[in-house]
Formats: sequence, structure tokens, C-alpha cells
Amino acid sequence: MADLTGRHFSILRVAKAQLGLSDDDYRAVLHRISGQESATGLNAKSSKKVMAHFEAMGFLSTAKKKEFSRRPGKASDAQLRKIRQLWAEFTDGTGDDTSLRHWMEKHRHGHGIQWLQADGAHKVIGALTNMVRRKKTTAQG
Repeated sequence: MADLTGRHFSILRVAKAQLGLSDDDYRAVLHRISGQESATGLNAKSSKKVMAHFEAMGFLSTAKKKEFSRRPGKASDAQLRKIRQLWAEFTDGTGDDTSLRHWMEKHRHGHGIQWLQADGAHKVIGALTNMVRRKKTTAQG
């Protein structure tokens, strides 16, 4: 019996659909990667191998992204959007998450927005708002 949960099987089904695999193609991948004819025969290790193969084929899971918004005490999705919007405004659209992370580390705000607590996000929003305001003032005068 497999040691996978229903969630694992759901992700496998989403990957199959997203990649546009027929049932035969899906089973061929399972067999080639894990030696199993169906997902019910997978264990945690073989499931990871299959998922790695699907990701190499172009599958993009949104499961981890959704988990970030469910973490108690962490920055909300709205706060994260606001931070990205302010960063884009400050960098004239050239900044990305990597440059934002570098700025956060340099100014001791953490190691990336995905790790921010709600109060830390509030501080980052305040700092970025001030930076954008100063930039606009400097450009005008």
C-alpha cells in the first residue's frame, strides 16, 4: 500500500492535466520513472522522482504558493502584493524578487518576503513607501 495521501494523488492528477498527458502517456512515465503502473503503487521516494520528472517536463505546482497564505502570523497576500508593487515602483519596474531579497537582507528586514511575519511586512511597507516618496520628491525638485 502506498504511503501517499489524497493530496499527493491530487497533485499528480493536476500535473497530468497541466502537461496534457493521455492516460497511456501518464502510465508510461510512471512505469519508466518508478516501475509502477499506477499512482497507487508509489511511495514517497518514487512520488518525488515522478514529480521531479513532471517539473522537468514543465509542470508548475501552485501548492506551495497557496500554503504561504495559510501560515498564522505570516504576512498576508495583500501585504506581499503591496511590497512587490512598491518595489516595482521604486525600481521603475526593473526590480525582481531577487533584488528585493538583497535589499531586505542589506537593511535587515529578513531573507525574503515569503518569510516575513505580518509586523515585519508592515515595516517593509513603511520603508519602501518612504523610499518611493523620497524618490518622487528628488525627481521633482
